[in-house]
This record gives sequence, structure tokens and C-alpha cells, in this order.
Amino acid sequence: MITEQATRVIVLQLTDELLTQLQPFMAELDITTTPHREWVYQEVYAQGHFAGYEPVEQRRQQLTMRGEVYDALTERVNGALDYDVRWQPNEYEPDGFIERFRPLELTNGNHAQAGCPTCGARVFANRTEVVCACGQAVSLS
Repeated sequence: MITEQATRVIVLQLTDELLTQLQPFMAELDITTTPHREWVYQEVYAQGHFAGYEPVEQRRQQLTMRGEVYDALTERVNGALDYDVRWQPNEYEPDGFIERFRPLELTNGNHAQAGCPTCGARVFANRTEVVCACGQAVSLS
């Protein structure tokens, strides 16, 4: 019995700045780029005290590609877009710490996946809520 594997679709949501840095690595690769926006809640402070949350629109670019294209892209990039963020000391880390961010890394570091209910593609992403190449919203949570 021959079984056909479902297509592996990779969806990345990146800021415009990261997309600009990624452009030289994307040459001749079959990647679809579409604008994406979402509303998130940002903490608001008044006179130094937490006052609640306010909705803020975040604009991103969504890159959609087949799994083998993603593999070629990450091989080309080879960590060139990774960056460090220094966190201030707090009660849990009295000396502060540095965290390495890898914007092209897929969720949970273990390539978490979900099947698209419309086209059946296996969807992998760097966010938990994405849109498949067929237009169907997919949750990876």
C-alpha cells in the first residue's frame, strides 16, 4: 500500500525590518509574501503604575512556502538573522541574562504542526495562529 504524505507548508510572520534583512537570502526561492495584521493588547502605565491594557495594531509580513523551500532558506541564512536580547536583573535572575532570538525558528523548537482542515497540508510556523497557503486559518496551540 502506497501512502502519499501531506504537503508540508511553512508559514512565517516577520516584521518589515526582518523581511528587509531576509530579502537577499530569498532570491530564486518560491516564497509568497502577504501583509498580515493583528491586534494585540499592550500594557499601559500612568504615573509609573499599571493602568490596564490597550489594543495596538501590529503589522507583519506573512511568508508562505513549501517545506523544502524553508529548508533551503534556513540553510542560506544559517543564523545570520539571530540576535541577542539582554534582560535586566529581576527577582529570578539577579544578574540578568541574555536570550538568543531565532526569528526563523518554528514554534516550540520542535516543529509543532497542525493539519489544515481545508487542504490537508501539514502546517508549521513560527507563531501559534497562522493562515495556510489555501487561506484557511490554522491554530498550532
